[in-house]
Amino acid sequence: MKIFSTEHLIVIAITLLLCIFVPIVIRKKTNWHVGFRYGFGTLLLVNIVVYQIYRWKTGYWGADQDLPLHLCAWANVITAFALFSKNNTLAAIAWCWVMMGSINGLITPQLDNPFPEIPYIYFVIGHSGLMIAVSTLVYGLKIKPQPRAWIKVVAFSQVYFFAALLVNYLTHANYGYLDPHNEFRKQTILALFPAEGPWFHFAIQGVGAILFGIALLPFVIERGVIAKKESSL
Repeated sequence: MKIFSTEHLIVIAITLLLCIFVPIVIRKKTNWHVGFRYGFGTLLLVNIVVYQIYRWKTGYWGADQDLPLHLCAWANVITAFALFSKNNTLAAIAWCWVMMGSINGLITPQLDNPFPEIPYIYFVIGHSGLMIAVSTLVYGLKIKPQPRAWIKVVAFSQVYFFAALLVNYLTHANYGYLDPHNEFRKQTILALFPAEGPWFHFAIQGVGAILFGIALLPFVIERGVIAKKESSL
Protein backbone atom coordinates (compact mmCIF):
# COMPACT_ATOMS: atom_id res chain seq x y z
CA MET A 1 0.00 0.00 0.00
CA LYS A 2 1.70 3.16 -1.21
CA ILE A 3 1.29 6.21 0.95
CA PHE A 4 -1.53 8.49 -0.24
CA SER A 5 -2.32 6.23 -3.18
CA THR A 6 -5.98 5.81 -4.16
CA GLU A 7 -6.06 2.53 -2.23
CA HIS A 8 -4.55 4.17 0.85
CA LEU A 9 -7.00 7.08 0.78
CA ILE A 10 -9.93 4.67 0.41
CA VAL A 11 -8.76 2.69 3.45
CA ILE A 12 -8.47 5.92 5.48
CA ALA A 13 -11.93 7.11 4.35
CA ILE A 14 -13.61 3.78 5.18
CA THR A 15 -11.84 3.70 8.55
CA LEU A 16 -13.07 7.16 9.50
CA LEU A 17 -16.63 6.37 8.41
CA LEU A 18 -16.68 3.15 10.44
CA CYS A 19 -15.23 5.00 13.47
CA ILE A 20 -18.41 7.10 13.38
CA PHE A 21 -20.97 4.53 12.20
CA VAL A 22 -20.07 1.52 14.38
CA PRO A 23 -20.22 3.40 17.74
CA ILE A 24 -23.65 4.79 16.78
CA VAL A 25 -24.97 1.32 15.94
CA ILE A 26 -23.50 -0.30 19.07
CA ARG A 27 -24.91 2.45 21.28
CA LYS A 28 -28.40 1.73 19.96
CA LYS A 29 -28.08 -2.07 19.87
CA THR A 30 -27.42 -2.73 23.56
CA ASN A 31 -27.96 -6.46 23.05
CA TRP A 32 -24.88 -6.47 20.79
CA HIS A 33 -22.54 -5.11 23.47
CA VAL A 34 -21.23 -8.40 24.84
CA GLY A 35 -20.78 -9.91 21.39
CA PHE A 36 -18.92 -6.85 20.14
CA ARG A 37 -16.67 -6.64 23.19
CA TYR A 38 -15.53 -10.24 23.11
CA GLY A 39 -15.65 -10.64 19.34
CA PHE A 40 -13.62 -7.56 18.47
CA GLY A 41 -11.26 -8.02 21.40
CA THR A 42 -10.53 -11.58 20.31
CA LEU A 43 -10.02 -10.42 16.73
CA LEU A 44 -7.32 -7.94 17.81
CA LEU A 45 -5.44 -10.62 19.76
CA VAL A 46 -5.81 -13.38 17.14
CA ASN A 47 -4.54 -10.97 14.49
CA ILE A 48 -1.24 -10.63 16.37
CA VAL A 49 -0.90 -14.39 16.89
CA VAL A 50 -1.66 -15.22 13.25
CA TYR A 51 0.93 -12.74 12.03
CA GLN A 52 3.57 -14.18 14.36
CA ILE A 53 2.82 -17.70 13.07
CA TYR A 54 2.95 -16.44 9.47
CA ARG A 55 6.36 -14.84 9.96
CA TRP A 56 7.67 -17.97 11.67
CA LYS A 57 6.32 -20.38 9.05
CA THR A 58 7.70 -18.34 6.15
CA GLY A 59 11.14 -18.19 7.76
CA TYR A 60 11.21 -14.42 8.06
CA TRP A 61 10.69 -14.11 11.80
CA GLY A 62 13.41 -12.21 13.64
CA ALA A 63 13.65 -10.78 17.15
CA ASP A 64 14.86 -7.48 15.72
CA GLN A 65 11.65 -6.83 13.81
CA ASP A 66 8.84 -9.25 14.65
CA LEU A 67 8.38 -9.12 18.41
CA PRO A 68 5.02 -7.47 19.20
CA LEU A 69 6.78 -4.46 20.68
CA HIS A 70 5.67 -1.59 18.50
CA LEU A 71 3.20 0.71 20.23
CA CYS A 72 0.39 -0.40 17.90
CA ALA A 73 0.83 -4.03 19.01
CA TRP A 74 0.62 -3.01 22.67
CA ALA A 75 -2.37 -0.81 21.84
CA ASN A 76 -4.12 -3.83 20.30
CA VAL A 77 -3.58 -5.85 23.47
CA ILE A 78 -4.63 -3.03 25.81
CA THR A 79 -7.73 -2.32 23.72
CA ALA A 80 -8.67 -6.00 23.71
CA PHE A 81 -8.43 -6.23 27.49
CA ALA A 82 -10.30 -2.94 27.87
CA LEU A 83 -13.11 -4.47 25.81
CA PHE A 84 -13.07 -7.67 27.86
CA SER A 85 -12.96 -5.96 31.26
CA LYS A 86 -14.75 -2.64 30.60
CA ASN A 87 -11.96 -1.03 32.63
CA ASN A 88 -11.84 2.77 32.38
CA THR A 89 -8.08 3.02 32.94
CA LEU A 90 -7.34 0.55 30.14
CA ALA A 91 -9.82 2.44 27.97
CA ALA A 92 -7.95 5.69 28.64
CA ILE A 93 -4.58 4.12 27.74
CA ALA A 94 -6.05 2.56 24.60
CA TRP A 95 -7.67 5.85 23.56
CA CYS A 96 -4.49 7.89 23.98
CA TRP A 97 -2.18 5.37 22.32
CA VAL A 98 -4.50 4.88 19.36
CA MET A 99 -5.54 8.50 18.83
CA MET A 100 -2.00 9.85 19.18
CA GLY A 101 0.03 6.88 17.92
CA SER A 102 -1.73 4.29 15.81
CA ILE A 103 -3.35 6.94 13.61
CA ASN A 104 0.14 7.94 12.49
CA GLY A 105 0.75 4.32 11.44
CA LEU A 106 -2.36 4.38 9.26
CA ILE A 107 -1.38 7.68 7.67
CA THR A 108 2.20 6.55 6.97
CA PRO A 109 1.91 2.80 6.19
CA GLN A 110 5.09 0.73 5.93
CA LEU A 111 3.55 -2.03 3.82
CA ASP A 112 4.67 -3.64 0.57
CA ASN A 113 2.28 -6.60 0.57
CA PRO A 114 -0.95 -6.39 -1.46
CA PHE A 115 -4.39 -7.59 -0.39
CA PRO A 116 -5.21 -10.35 0.58
CA GLU A 117 -1.76 -11.33 1.89
CA ILE A 118 -1.52 -11.80 5.66
CA PRO A 119 0.74 -8.76 6.32
CA TYR A 120 -1.86 -6.56 4.58
CA ILE A 121 -4.73 -7.97 6.65
CA TYR A 122 -2.60 -7.72 9.80
CA PHE A 123 -1.92 -4.06 9.10
CA VAL A 124 -5.54 -3.14 8.39
CA ILE A 125 -6.92 -4.94 11.46
CA GLY A 126 -4.07 -3.69 13.64
CA HIS A 127 -4.60 -0.06 12.62
CA SER A 128 -8.01 0.56 11.04
CA GLY A 129 -9.68 -2.14 13.13
CA LEU A 130 -7.96 -0.82 16.22
CA MET A 131 -9.27 2.70 15.61
CA ILE A 132 -12.80 1.38 15.10
CA ALA A 133 -12.54 -0.73 18.25
CA VAL A 134 -11.32 2.08 20.52
CA SER A 135 -13.84 4.57 19.11
CA THR A 136 -16.64 2.12 19.81
CA LEU A 137 -15.19 1.30 23.23
CA VAL A 138 -15.36 4.94 24.29
CA TYR A 139 -18.37 6.32 22.41
CA GLY A 140 -20.42 3.21 21.69
CA LEU A 141 -19.98 1.33 24.95
CA LYS A 142 -19.37 4.57 26.90
CA ILE A 143 -16.32 3.20 28.73
CA LYS A 144 -14.67 6.58 28.99
CA PRO A 145 -11.50 7.93 30.63
CA GLN A 146 -12.11 9.19 34.15
CA PRO A 147 -10.46 11.94 36.27
CA ARG A 148 -6.68 11.48 36.74
CA ALA A 149 -6.58 9.36 33.59
CA TRP A 150 -3.71 11.47 32.22
CA ILE A 151 -1.42 10.55 35.12
CA LYS A 152 -2.20 6.87 34.68
CA VAL A 153 -1.65 6.96 30.92
CA VAL A 154 1.69 8.75 31.22
CA ALA A 155 2.81 6.37 33.98
CA PHE A 156 1.87 3.22 32.08
CA SER A 157 3.46 4.59 28.92
CA GLN A 158 6.80 4.53 30.75
CA VAL A 159 6.48 0.75 30.95
CA TYR A 160 6.26 0.57 27.17
CA PHE A 161 8.97 3.17 26.65
CA PHE A 162 11.61 1.46 28.76
CA ALA A 163 10.62 -2.04 27.59
CA ALA A 164 11.11 -0.94 23.98
CA LEU A 165 14.42 0.74 24.80
CA LEU A 166 15.69 -2.40 26.55
CA VAL A 167 14.69 -4.75 23.74
CA ASN A 168 16.11 -2.34 21.16
CA TYR A 169 19.41 -2.40 23.02
CA LEU A 170 19.45 -6.21 23.22
CA THR A 171 18.32 -6.93 19.65
CA HIS A 172 19.52 -3.83 17.76
CA ALA A 173 15.90 -3.25 16.74
CA ASN A 174 13.89 -0.04 16.44
CA TYR A 175 10.67 -0.85 18.27
CA GLY A 176 8.64 2.26 18.96
CA TYR A 177 10.82 4.04 16.38
CA LEU A 178 13.01 5.20 19.25
CA ASP A 179 16.21 5.18 17.21
CA PRO A 180 16.84 8.87 16.43
CA HIS A 181 18.85 7.98 13.33
CA ASN A 182 16.28 5.73 11.66
CA GLU A 183 15.12 6.98 8.26
CA PHE A 184 11.46 6.33 9.02
CA ARG A 185 11.69 9.04 11.69
CA LYS A 186 11.75 11.65 8.91
CA GLN A 187 8.23 10.62 7.82
CA THR A 188 6.68 11.08 11.25
CA ILE A 189 6.30 13.68 13.97
CA LEU A 190 9.60 12.37 15.36
CA ALA A 191 11.34 14.39 12.64
CA LEU A 192 10.67 17.48 14.74
CA PHE A 193 12.90 16.21 17.55
CA PRO A 194 16.68 16.66 17.78
CA ALA A 195 18.50 13.43 16.90
CA GLU A 196 21.59 13.79 19.04
CA GLY A 197 22.09 13.06 22.73
CA PRO A 198 19.43 12.12 25.28
CA TRP A 199 17.25 15.05 24.25
CA PHE A 200 15.55 12.95 21.56
CA HIS A 201 14.06 10.58 24.12
CA PHE A 202 13.26 13.37 26.56
CA ALA A 203 11.45 15.17 23.74
CA ILE A 204 9.44 12.04 22.90
CA GLN A 205 8.38 11.76 26.52
CA GLY A 206 7.40 15.41 26.79
CA VAL A 207 5.52 15.62 23.50
CA GLY A 208 3.83 12.30 24.23
CA ALA A 209 2.55 13.61 27.56
CA ILE A 210 1.23 16.75 25.86
CA LEU A 211 -0.50 14.74 23.13
CA PHE A 212 -2.11 12.46 25.71
CA GLY A 213 -3.46 15.55 27.44
CA ILE A 214 -4.93 16.77 24.16
CA ALA A 215 -6.48 13.35 23.50
CA LEU A 216 -8.15 13.40 26.93
CA LEU A 217 -9.30 17.02 26.75
CA PRO A 218 -12.74 16.25 25.22
CA PHE A 219 -13.60 14.10 28.23
CA VAL A 220 -12.45 16.79 30.67
CA ILE A 221 -14.68 19.30 28.87
CA GLU A 222 -17.57 16.84 28.82
CA ARG A 223 -17.31 16.25 32.58
CA GLY A 224 -17.19 19.99 33.16
CA VAL A 225 -20.32 20.59 31.10
CA ILE A 226 -22.19 17.80 32.91
CA ALA A 227 -21.10 19.13 36.32
CA LYS A 228 -22.23 22.64 35.39
CA LYS A 229 -25.64 21.37 34.29
CA GLU A 230 -26.08 19.38 37.48
CA SER A 231 -25.12 22.33 39.66
CA SER A 232 -27.67 24.56 37.92
CA LEU A 233 -30.56 22.19 38.65
